[in-house]
Amino acid sequence: MNLKEVLDERVITTALDVKDKEEALRKMSGMLLANGYIADVDQFMEDIYLREAEGITGIGNGVAIPHGKSKSVTRIGIAIAKLKQAIAWESLDNQKVDLIFLFCVSSDKDFAKNHMRLLSKVAARIADDDLLNQIKDSGQPQEIVSLMCGESA
Repeated sequence: MNLKEVLDERVITTALDVKDKEEALRKMSGMLLANGYIADVDQFMEDIYLREAEGITGIGNGVAIPHGKSKSVTRIGIAIAKLKQAIAWESLDNQKVDLIFLFCVSSDKDFAKNHMRLLSKVAARIADDDLLNQIKDSGQPQEIVSLMCGESA
């Protein structure tokens, strides 16, 4: 499984207007529901928060990578949101977050393996500060997909 298979412009937004983490996760979950990735927003949100309780998902540099490992998932994907303004989020560098990668994976065993592979691929891409800045400066979902997949935007 590669990033091109799971990145979908329909679940990427470049100007999400939210006041807090809860609202961000709820709106992103709504995008996933509307596009056939999950069957139930409330169940998905519950599962996100179960994972959040296990450890910090704010990885620094304004980025958070919450995980929705849930039985409500019908299709693997990654919702991405660039926020209009940074919001408070538990993070390794104690800074606010303005870019969220919400992993949407099933809780079954095979999907769990895929989740770790996807997480590793995303982490490798966004570890590149220049690329991360290009993503943050991007104004179009298709440009974010191209950047994440290593294509010229």
